Amino acid sequence: TWNGTLPNSGTLGGGQLTLSSNSQQYASLPAGIVNGLTDFTIMTWVKLTSVSDWSRIFDFGNNTTTYMFLIPQNGTSGTLRFTITTNSSGGEQQINCGSTLSTNAWHQVTVTLSGNTGVMYLDGVAVGANTSMTLNPAILGGTSNNYLGKSQWADPYFNGLLDEFRIYNRALTAADVAQFYAGGPSQTRLAGT
Repeated sequence: TWNGTLPNSGTLGGGQLTLSSNSQQYASLPAGIVNGLTDFTIMTWVKLTSVSDWSRIFDFGNNTTTYMFLIPQNGTSGTLRFTITTNSSGGEQQINCGSTLSTNAWHQVTVTLSGNTGVMYLDGVAVGANTSMTLNPAILGGTSNNYLGKSQWADPYFNGLLDEFRIYNRALTAADVAQFYAGGPSQTRLAGT
């Protein structure tokens, strides 16, 4: 069991975490939470109150050199992006897409990695892929700064709600992701996952 903390408060109720960017609220998860993972899935439901460029849904790393993150809006195209690197921004491997997240509505966002293929899903549908990924969480090592809603960098904080944040030690299939989406937030686990 992995338990996080809320260093600047935040509200956890009904299984949903509410974070305010104005109060610099975030969740801090235990060190090493993704240590040893090669193939993986990270899935969550997100409801943005507002969104700023480079704010984080999650950011797991040690510093501004070694990290992996998921952002609802990058500062280049304004769309979702997943990034992993061991050589700061110049060495980033990314999964990009043309999709944006609307505010004040629940969206399911999922990232999977199987071998060299990373896929990003939005609301149960694949929206971006990278078939040349050579980095994975195991290569990052035992990350010490594992945040929901906060960046390794001096970026804006997340502003909104998170529900059903999950990490799997395998890449879920497209059918699995679609099934989770169809069930909505606050659902039970898939059999065998």
